[in-house]
Amino acid sequence: MRMKPWLKATAAIWLIVLLLTLPLLSACGAEETAPTAPSTPTATTPAEVSEFDVVKDAVAAYLANPAGNIKASDLHMKIAEGEAPYIVSLRSADDYAKGHIPGAVNVKFSELTSLSKDKEIVVYCYTGQTASFATAVLGVLGYDVQNLLHGMSSWSTDPDVYVKRFDPAMHQGDYRVETTPNEGGSYSLPQLDNTTSDDPDEILLAAAETVSPKYITASDLNMKIAEGEAMTIVSVRKAEDYAKGHIPGAINIGLSALVDSLNKINPDAPVYVYCYTGHTAAQTAALLQMLGYDAYSLKFGMCSWSGDTAVNAGKCFDASTVQGYEVEK
Repeated sequence: MRMKPWLKATAAIWLIVLLLTLPLLSACGAEETAPTAPSTPTATTPAEVSEFDVVKDAVAAYLANPAGNIKASDLHMKIAEGEAPYIVSLRSADDYAKGHIPGAVNVKFSELTSLSKDKEIVVYCYTGQTASFATAVLGVLGYDVQNLLHGMSSWSTDPDVYVKRFDPAMHQGDYRVETTPNEGGSYSLPQLDNTTSDDPDEILLAAAETVSPKYITASDLNMKIAEGEAMTIVSVRKAEDYAKGHIPGAINIGLSALVDSLNKINPDAPVYVYCYTGHTAAQTAALLQMLGYDAYSLKFGMCSWSGDTAVNAGKCFDASTVQGYEVEK
């Protein structure tokens, strides 16, 4: 049966319309994707750096392997064998001129951070205590450093050279001790604001520059105790020696436990630190100063507080043991 002409024409027209509308139907049926707006970077605020935390972490790292003391006999041997370290005198220019350890250079305490880090350093003073302050500061800053035990008073027998040293007749008291342990308080930690820099090295350097050797004598500390002044007294001696007798009111904190025990120390009152002879206490006082405390070392340590060897552990400087080594002028 043949299709009528008008039907053929109608079918052709519909076919043309269908072909023309297919692309439009396809486009309309597809899921439309909205144009992506350019992303704006989110501004991030740098975390605020805590100076105290930077210094505390550096002190903790130092105390994991703190600087020690070298005996005069061992230093003398190193010099004789041609293995002398870089020797730094912290004494006055006049006393340095009167006689100094061979090869030693004389610098001021404020110039310590100008020293090179590429050498082994031994620091000395008169009795070992100021040099202990210096040793702690340099140690935290990453120097390879030791302190000369008892300073120039352990090197020379000439009073014109050593100038001053521990003398029991002059410096040893007989003050009251107690055996009851003290726990200390519970305090907030200091806040440091020494620099505008966020660089850890700059923060440590700024903290180091706040340190100065500060001491209290046994007679002055005894007076402050009697007058009831606000203070924290810290013993850094062995627990067994603390138990045998300690300065009234003192708490005992081992040097290795210092950072974990800071909450026992009042940041708003002076801190008086003592050990046996003043060496370890001077290091501790330097570290506490870096952390923001007003810290002092008891001059000559427990040896200046009591002549009882059961209390001072018999560790006091003994002039009869000094060999008397050569000096340069």
